[in-house]
Amino acid sequence: MGQRVDELLAQARRAAPLAGRRGEDSLLLAKAQGCRVYDADNVAYLDLLGGGGTNLLGYGNQYLLDAVRRASTLGLNAGFHAAAELELVELLEELLPAFLPWAITPSEGEAWELALRWCRRDTGRRQLVVFDGNRRGAVEAFHVTASGPLGVSQPLVAGIPAEVARLVRVVPWGDVEAFTNVLAEVGGDTAAVVLDPIAAQFGVIRPSAEFLKAVSEGTRKAGARLVLDETLTGFRLARGGAGESLGITADVAVFGGVLGGGISRVGAVAWARSAGTTPGDELPGPPPPISILAASATLSVLRNETVHQRLEERGAQLQAGVEALAERYSRPLRCTRVGSIFACAFSRQPVVDGNSFARVDQETWGRFARACREAGVLLQGRSPAASFLSHAHGDKDVEQALAGFESALKKLQKEDQH
Repeated sequence: MGQRVDELLAQARRAAPLAGRRGEDSLLLAKAQGCRVYDADNVAYLDLLGGGGTNLLGYGNQYLLDAVRRASTLGLNAGFHAAAELELVELLEELLPAFLPWAITPSEGEAWELALRWCRRDTGRRQLVVFDGNRRGAVEAFHVTASGPLGVSQPLVAGIPAEVARLVRVVPWGDVEAFTNVLAEVGGDTAAVVLDPIAAQFGVIRPSAEFLKAVSEGTRKAGARLVLDETLTGFRLARGGAGESLGITADVAVFGGVLGGGISRVGAVAWARSAGTTPGDELPGPPPPISILAASATLSVLRNETVHQRLEERGAQLQAGVEALAERYSRPLRCTRVGSIFACAFSRQPVVDGNSFARVDQETWGRFARACREAGVLLQGRSPAASFLSHAHGDKDVEQALAGFESALKKLQKEDQH
């Protein structure tokens, strides 16, 4: 690394350990433009991290910069619901006509609290059913792991009370029989079934039609509410998110990520229009105007149908390139993808659930990711965590990414020969 980067990392290790650890895994950002990020020594990297999926339009997008300028003229302080929030809801209603009303929140965490609280109040029940591939995010109740029969769970991290875990049942991803058995056991006290549609905890897994049908029908038969986690997939897989792309009809959907355009954190909860729901009076405080305007700018761009077409084309180009490299270098490098969300892993078998996820070769991936970084391409440090393409990635950028992958594979090949 460069001199200035080394100095900053040394300072971070002493005073801000979390920033230091993440800076070593990826980088301490100095600036960003398009699909590239730069460290403090002005070294450029092709970014495939995408701000955790938030930067759908790329860095420094002109529409988003204009939104920031507009927000600065309106005052940046929170405390009131901005008039611009109604413009945002009109855009949301246009893109997702099956949902109304909407609640815009300052963060994804507050959106989740609102959605889960509503499910419990609406059903008069307490239990949640989740899948082991679900993205955990900032929700304390999701940081649990199965520890017994029928998905009985325990806290995954220290500090989460056991009583929180007792209200959550964990079902293996894609396992229709296990899901049916859990609902037979606790369905009468299940307030909500929460579904991350791509099992982001395991990278990217496209759900089968059979699994989605079983989850939808089983949830409704049990009298519970189906909550769709669109915090990664919303507006990224399609203008209508995973609900549109994968054909999922939910009672409640939680959004975040792309909605803030990578400019500002913001969350949203949407209820199925057909239910005629009112969200209640315990709503969180309003988000700041900059979040509202950034969200409106992002959605305005997504009105153009060519955006998702371009994302699909670049995703297909990347996946085909990775598969060709795996064959050329005789490596079990797999690439799974849904739209512009993809995940790579060194695995002898496809990653389709928790068992196959546990057999991923993490040691080889770590070497590969570090070699890619040396070649100027940023990838996730853990495999197969989700990575992302943005609208700013062109075909030449994907070619650069594949060239970086090939350089890393050559380095692994040379190392393994010694």
